[in-house]
Amino acid sequence: MTLIVLCGIFLILLSYGFFWTVDKEVSKDGPGYELVSHRGLSCELPENTIEAFLGAIKKGFKWIELDVICTKDGVLVCAHNFDMERETDSYGYINEMTLKQVKGAYTGVSRGFSGGYRIPALKEVLAVLPKDVGLNIEIKTSSLFDFKAARALKKVIKHSKERKIIVSSFNPFALFYYKTKIGAAPVGFLLESKQFLWVVNWLHPTYLHVRADMLNSSIIDFCKRKEMTLLAWTVNNREAIKYCFNNNVKGVITDWSEATI
Repeated sequence: MTLIVLCGIFLILLSYGFFWTVDKEVSKDGPGYELVSHRGLSCELPENTIEAFLGAIKKGFKWIELDVICTKDGVLVCAHNFDMERETDSYGYINEMTLKQVKGAYTGVSRGFSGGYRIPALKEVLAVLPKDVGLNIEIKTSSLFDFKAARALKKVIKHSKERKIIVSSFNPFALFYYKTKIGAAPVGFLLESKQFLWVVNWLHPTYLHVRADMLNSSIIDFCKRKEMTLLAWTVNNREAIKYCFNNNVKGVITDWSEATI
């Protein structure tokens, strides 16, 4: 009897890990063969600010990639770095600060911007951006088992059902938590090394976000077999962008200043 149970468990795990495909219905609302603005119009305005997002929209972008970090009091703010000194005129770590403290800083100063730009809360961004603009929301985590941002997304996304949203992260544990516990939007796994490709067989993401220089026939064929939508980051060369589109990559995340090439 024990042997039968063990065999059954083995077959279930084998099936889950290798004989799976993505539901095409889930991915149909994702980016088409188009450019995705990386942190907004960051070539002209401070990244991850409302001004940068609106600037990208004015340039014709229909999808924007942005980063979120959860503050000490559980609010998601748009920022790429935990360390405030990297981008702002303040100091400390966002995950150890309250929203009020984060809001007291001016961002973009490390790149010479002096226009009084603030770090926005994700809730503010969703209220300002047109609903037909899709968002790729990248969760930033302080550790493998930091699920604060994933939990906080539940409250925010439930009020944005009309908007197309992808939740992405380099952290497979945070994505697995989000996917199984919340699941309000499809997930995209950010792949920065081929040694982590095996994770995809257990995470089953709708989207695979690969570093552009990793693109090769094996990854492209793998995504086709699993029916995953392939996105690439961060691509700023015209010929490289064309290469991506010609090789079944749909959303190309870019710092490009225009929505077309």
